[in-house]
Amino acid sequence: MSQGYRQVERFWISFVVRLAFGFLFLIAALNVFTYLDTKNLPPDPNRGVVEYVKQGVTHFKNDLSKPYAKTWVNFKWKFWPAKYDEKTGTTVGIDLGKEAIDWFLLGMPFIFFLLAFCFLTGFALRPAMRFGAFYLVLLGLGKYVTGDAATTLQDFFFAFLLCLGLYLSSEEKQASKTSAASAPPIPGR
Repeated sequence: MSQGYRQVERFWISFVVRLAFGFLFLIAALNVFTYLDTKNLPPDPNRGVVEYVKQGVTHFKNDLSKPYAKTWVNFKWKFWPAKYDEKTGTTVGIDLGKEAIDWFLLGMPFIFFLLAFCFLTGFALRPAMRFGAFYLVLLGLGKYVTGDAATTLQDFFFAFLLCLGLYLSSEEKQASKTSAASAPPIPGR
């Protein structure tokens, strides 16, 4: 069974989109995991790989969460479980927005790595494309809150490209079903 020009073209477009986004997410994850290199800290011979990655992700979280401290996202939760400050005799609110941002940023490199794995291997590709587009929209909205419009537009554009790739992969899948259905029967089967 030979595939037509359009089916081959759709396959290559879908493959290149998968490859490009797979490496995009992989490079983003590796940059976060090795974020400690950007801090110009003196080398520590006692620090292992796990500690190096843990410190890098923690520094990444601390640096990227700073702009959110002055936005509406950082609201205080003064209800249960609130801490009681014995020095002042008042209840201290929890920075619930900052906590949510911190957990989001701590999970980001692992989500990027999982998305890269899905894109590069093809395992759960369509759900990964949907989640990746949604995640990029969330990242863009987060950057918009801090006033970074350029990064917001880039994230939205990448989300659009992922949705386009999702559409093209469905077209490629549909084309392969159509060509298989219209193929002549194999003798002896």
